Amino acid sequence: MTEFEKFRQKFRIPAFTIRAFRHWTWSLRPVHSTLGAGVISANRYEPHFSGMTAEECAELALVVKEVETRLKGAFGYDKINYLMLMMVDPHVHMHVIPRYASPRDFAGVTWTDEGWPKPPNSSAGPTLSDAQAEAMRKALT
Repeated sequence: MTEFEKFRQKFRIPAFTIRAFRHWTWSLRPVHSTLGAGVISANRYEPHFSGMTAEECAELALVVKEVETRLKGAFGYDKINYLMLMMVDPHVHMHVIPRYASPRDFAGVTWTDEGWPKPPNSSAGPTLSDAQAEAMRKALT
């Protein structure tokens, strides 16, 4: 299995995709640190951000604008954090972590941003069930 296939499997890209763009995919994070937490990942394998083309980077600006607009409309985040670490998963992607000063209720769950107002803990949080993921996908599309 290639690094790209491992990444897509780990992050459940096919099942958790919110929207696929030409060069990028926006999907939910399986480990859901805050309500609406997601991943923006390149649609081709690339281990270095510097390896992205100008066209891919230009589209990324449009992707970020849509992600922020949809997350704000669906969940009313207070701040938003982007983490591009690639220490464990060697593929260009960024974690999108909406931040909340107060709890949010969604799909029968009260979601609390335990790290507010400090940096997020992207490895903490519940693992999304398929039903929760589907409810979030619907809210964001």
